[in-house]
Amino acid sequence: MRLTTITMPVVFTALAACAATPGAKPSDMSAVQHEEMAKQEDTASKAHLAQFDPTAKSGTKTCSGKGNQICWTSEENPTVEHAAEWQKHEKAAADHRAASQALRDAEARTCVGISDVDRDMSPFDHREDISGVDEVRGPAGRKGPPPRIEGSVVHFRAVQGMTSQWLQRVVDCHLARNAALGNEVADMPNCPLVPKGAIATVSGTATGFDVTIRGNDPAAVDEIGRRARTLVAR
Repeated sequence: MRLTTITMPVVFTALAACAATPGAKPSDMSAVQHEEMAKQEDTASKAHLAQFDPTAKSGTKTCSGKGNQICWTSEENPTVEHAAEWQKHEKAAADHRAASQALRDAEARTCVGISDVDRDMSPFDHREDISGVDEVRGPAGRKGPPPRIEGSVVHFRAVQGMTSQWLQRVVDCHLARNAALGNEVADMPNCPLVPKGAIATVSGTATGFDVTIRGNDPAAVDEIGRRARTLVAR
């Protein structure tokens, strides 16, 4: 059987394009949490808008405009700060809604054609088709400490009807779905695709398929490894 390797597509390219409101990047929280934050920002925005009066004049400061005196609007209108807050919260609400939509769009796009069963059930729940789990280590150097662990590889036996391309699509769908859920999926406690920052690639082997899952930080690597080991625990 010829070995093939399929690299994971850049599922979340659109997710990096959202605005710079703190906490409003798609990866900061789930789609539902972004929507809740947008509602809170809308409430704050409306509260400040209600307190802004563009015609208000300060009763404690006057501005004649004579000589070199500059009559700044902010010095004359005591409510102008509410205009700035109104706009800030309005932008934040829009950014959170955009982040939520980006997550939902990525899931919908990546999961096209995937059955409800394969979307809602982790491929790693099919333990009877898993033959083993190994650590994935980085490249070895001539000197220094041993290569660090970067993730785990789960070995699947050949399954009738399964191809590397299709298994990659199922894996990518789960990565996008987990991101939309904020990487908190209580009904998949052993799925190594759940940890935030997980990246997975599928390759064909002589006896089946390998799914290699790497983490983008030590905590993610540890959690991926812990979950992977439970798949073959007896």
